[in-house]
Amino acid sequence: MKRFGSDRPGLAPLELVIAVPLFLFIMALMINFGTVAAWRVRALAVARHTVWASRHPRNLALAPRPEYWPANAGLGSGGDADAPILDDPRVDLPVARGPRLGSFVVNSELLDPARGFRRGSSELTRDFPLLPTLGPYELRSRAPLLDNCWQYHQMSLPRYWHDRWAHRVTALYQLPTAGGNYLAMYVQAALAILNMPERPALLILDRDPEFPAYAQRFGWRGGGSPDFHPSLTSFCTTDLSVAHDEVERLLDRIGGVRPQQGPPRVNHVPSLAERMASAYINLYQSVIQELNSQLNAVPPPPPGQIAAIQAEIAQLQQWVGILSNFRQSLQNHGRR
Repeated sequence: MKRFGSDRPGLAPLELVIAVPLFLFIMALMINFGTVAAWRVRALAVARHTVWASRHPRNLALAPRPEYWPANAGLGSGGDADAPILDDPRVDLPVARGPRLGSFVVNSELLDPARGFRRGSSELTRDFPLLPTLGPYELRSRAPLLDNCWQYHQMSLPRYWHDRWAHRVTALYQLPTAGGNYLAMYVQAALAILNMPERPALLILDRDPEFPAYAQRFGWRGGGSPDFHPSLTSFCTTDLSVAHDEVERLLDRIGGVRPQQGPPRVNHVPSLAERMASAYINLYQSVIQELNSQLNAVPPPPPGQIAAIQAEIAQLQQWVGILSNFRQSLQNHGRR
């Protein structure tokens, strides 16, 4: 029987020796690729972290640096280019985008949907884990974020509590200034209110000293003087009839409304004086409760202090009676 032998006797070891370096080179490239891909993901995560950490009211300088990000690698955030593709012509109306609305100049950039992009960035330079002769590689990642929410700080409007009614319309439109002597007349009216002789008598409307004094004495929370000033409810309209109705309701809350059986039936609306009387009645009753707790304390207070507490309770009860009679007399009084 004839045996068929190999046409390449003894070449397998030689081929293996030749192929091993190629296999090792490919394996090194795979390891390098996997390492770069992992750092690429980290770089994208850092870029996203920086752009979100720099949004108002956050501060990137106070945000913790990701532990996995090397100290010699860069990160940062800042503004980015506009995106004109977001500028939808369907909302490009003169009332919001101008350039003019009647005689008003419109800030066409304020409500521009294509503006307001932020960008987080990260930069990294590292050596490959294998095949160092390839030299270092660089990664530059960017993470854009549309951050224009037209909030107060983005419109340069005040955000303090006493300016909470600041209107965004002043940032959108360049409103005409008052002509003639209107400004001087307004200043004179404001000064007349501040300097009027009756002003000290009106401090009870929001600065009565009794409320904070009792709060400090008994350790009550809050303790500020209530604000009894009547005010209009918030509304926005150009309809004079709606404004007239709101003013009428304000006058009802000031002067009160007499109840009527009807028809039509009219419910009682307490006047400003009635609401103030109720507030002081509640205050004095709370003080009486605190004083009674002191009288019933164990051990009881000294005899001299007991007499003083009882005298104060009697005085407060007298005031409660006077205010209750006054409040009762207002039940059937009012504007209607």
